[in-house]
Amino acid sequence: MPQPSVRKDWFFRFTAFSYKNFKSMAKNAVLTPEQKELFEFMDYRFTAEQFRAGEIGAMFVGLILMFLVAMVAIILFQGDLTNPLLLISILISVMFPFVLFLFYSAYPGMQAKKEQTLAIGYAPSIVNYLVMSMRLTPNLEKAVEFAAEHGKGKIAEDLKKVIWNVQIGVYNSVEEGLDKLAYDWGKYNEDFKQALMLIRASVIETDTAKREAMLEKAVSDVLEGSKEKMDLYARALHQPTVYLYYFGVLLPLMLAIIIPIAASMGGGGLMSNPLVIALIYTVFIPAGLLIYGSNIIGTRPPTYIPPNIPKNFPGLPKKGYVKISKFSVPYFILAAVVFVGVILAGFTFDYQISVASINPNIQNVTAAIAATPHVQVFNLPPQQFFLGVISILSILVAISLSTSIILFGMFYNRKKIQDQIRSMEFEFKDAMYVIASRLGENRPIEEAVNSSIQFLPKSLIAKNVFQKILDNITSMGLTLDEAIFNPNFGALKSLPSDVLQSGLKIMVDSVSLGTNVASKSLIGLAVQLRNSEKIDTMLRQLLEDVTSMLGTVSTYIAPVVIGVVASLQQVVSSSFANSCSSSTLNSSATQTTTTSNLGPLSSMGSSNFGNFLCPSGKAAPSLSPAFFILIMGVYVIEAAVILTYFNSQIEDSNNPLHSWMSIARALPIATLIFAAVAYFSIAAVAH
Repeated sequence: MPQPSVRKDWFFRFTAFSYKNFKSMAKNAVLTPEQKELFEFMDYRFTAEQFRAGEIGAMFVGLILMFLVAMVAIILFQGDLTNPLLLISILISVMFPFVLFLFYSAYPGMQAKKEQTLAIGYAPSIVNYLVMSMRLTPNLEKAVEFAAEHGKGKIAEDLKKVIWNVQIGVYNSVEEGLDKLAYDWGKYNEDFKQALMLIRASVIETDTAKREAMLEKAVSDVLEGSKEKMDLYARALHQPTVYLYYFGVLLPLMLAIIIPIAASMGGGGLMSNPLVIALIYTVFIPAGLLIYGSNIIGTRPPTYIPPNIPKNFPGLPKKGYVKISKFSVPYFILAAVVFVGVILAGFTFDYQISVASINPNIQNVTAAIAATPHVQVFNLPPQQFFLGVISILSILVAISLSTSIILFGMFYNRKKIQDQIRSMEFEFKDAMYVIASRLGENRPIEEAVNSSIQFLPKSLIAKNVFQKILDNITSMGLTLDEAIFNPNFGALKSLPSDVLQSGLKIMVDSVSLGTNVASKSLIGLAVQLRNSEKIDTMLRQLLEDVTSMLGTVSTYIAPVVIGVVASLQQVVSSSFANSCSSSTLNSSATQTTTTSNLGPLSSMGSSNFGNFLCPSGKAAPSLSPAFFILIMGVYVIEAAVILTYFNSQIEDSNNPLHSWMSIARALPIATLIFAAVAYFSIAAVAH
C-alpha cells in the first residue's frame, strides 16, 4: 500500500507561508496537550513555532484588511468623524485582526469536530467491509486493506496509515495498529471502538459459530450506535431551526417597528439613514443567517454520497441549452426575455395606475406622482423616470424568475441524470442478491448476470449496466473486469457512482476466488448496502418535520410576513410623524396658555410624552415606503436562497445539484408571494 499523504489544505499552506515570514516572532512557543492531540488527529505535522507563526500571520492579514476597510470608509464618507457610518465602519474594521486570529486558532478543532461527525455515517460501512473480508478469510491484515480501499472518510485514511506503519515497522503487527486506532477513535465513537475490538478478538476465536456471532455483533452494535446518534442529531436540530425562523422572519418584523420609533426618538440620525437600514436587512441579517445555518448543517452526519454529474457528462445538451422532453431551449435567452418583459410590464402598469389615470394637467400629474410612493433614481425628476411600487416589485420578480430559469437550465438535466443513477444504486442491492444466489448454485458469472436481468427486467440497473456487461462478455469476448471497467467499452464508463464502482469491483475480485467466495461476498455487500440505506432512510424520516417546516417558512411564511412588514413600516412611520407634529402644535398652544395664566412651571408636564417621542421638537425624517419595499424585497430573495439552501442540505447533504434545483423552485414562488402581499397591503393602507 502506498504511503498515506500528509494533509495539505489551505490551513497547512498558510501556516507554512507564515512560518517562512514570521519565524523570528514565534520563538519559545509551546503547544497545549489539547492542541497536540488535535494536530495528531488531523495529521497536521506542525511545531509550536509554526502554529504560533500562523496565528501571527492571521493577525497580520486582519491588520491589512482593517487598514483597507478604514481607508475606503474615510474616502467614502469624506473623513467626516461625526458621520456614524464612518465610526461603525472603523469599529468593524478594528475587529478583523482579532476575528481572524480566533478563527485560525479554532480551525483545527472545528475540522476535528467535522471529521468526528462524518465518522458517524462512515463507521458502519467501514465495519461492514472489515466483517465481509473476515468472513471470507479470517486474516486481519487483508480485512484492513479491503476496508481502507473501499471505505470513505478519515477512518479509511487511518486504516491506510495502519497498514503503512506496519510495513515500515512503527507497529509490530496489524493487531497492534488496529488496537491503537480503536482507542484513538474511542474518544469520539465508543461503538466503533467496541466493533473494532470484537473484530480483533474474532481472529483468535477458534470456534466458527462464536467467531461469526462476534462479527455479527460488531456490525449490529455499530449500526445501532449510528442510529442512536442520528436520532440525537435529529432531536437536537429542532431548536436551532426554530431560532433560524426567529432570526430570519421575526427579527425583520420587529425591526420594522423599532426602526421608525428609534428614528423618531432620535430626531433622525442613524436609524433614519436609508443606507443603514439597507445594510441591516441586506447584509447583516443575511450574514447572520448564513453563519448560523452553516453551523447547523455542519453537524449533520453524512449517510450517503450522491454521484457527481460533471458538466461534460455524455447525453447532456450543448452549453446554454436545457432539454425538456424533446425540445432544447436556450435558457440564457429565455431568462433575458423574461427579465426584460416583466420589467417593461411593471413600468407600464406603474405609469398607467400612478400617472396616466390622472387628468393630463402637468400640475395634477406632478402632485399625483409626489403623493405616490416611489424611489428617486440619480436625482431624475419623477416625470422623466418614475420608479414606483409596481416597478420595484417587477424588478424583484424579474430577477427571481430569470435567476430561476438560469439555475433550472444549468442543473435540471444533470439532476435528472443523477436521479437515474441513484435509482440504479437503489436497485443494485437486489441485483447483488440475485447474482449471489446464482453463484451459490455454482453457476458461471455470465448466467448469474443474465439471471439478474431476467429477474429485474424493468430496472435501470439491469438495462443500463448488467445488460451491457453481458453483451461485452458474450459478443466482444471481454473478461469480466474489462466488460465493466474498460475505459472505452466498459459498462461503467459513463456512470460516476462510487456505490456501483466499489460494488462491482468487489464482485470482480471475489469471482476470481471462486463462485462460493463470490456468493458470500456479494451477500455481504448487499447487506451492507441495505444497512446504509436503512440509516439514510431513518435520518430522512427523523428530519422530515424539520425540513418541511423550514421549507414552508422559507417559501411561504417568510414572504407573507415580510410583505406585511413593508406596509406596517409605513403605518408606524406615518403615525409617529403625525404624533410628533401634533405634539409640537399642542405643546406650543399649551405653553402659551399656561404661561400667561399660571406661570412657566405649569407647562412642564403637558408635553413630556411628546418630547420623549420627539426630543428634537419635529418629526424625524422617515424612510421612503417604496425604498423600504425594495430593501425588504431584496431581503426576501436573500432569505429564500439561504433558508432553501440549508433546508436542502439537511435533506440531502453534499448534493449541490439538489440545493440549486430547490432554490430554482422556491425563489420565484417566494418573490411572487412577497410582491402580491406587499402590493395589496400597501393598497389597503392607502385606502
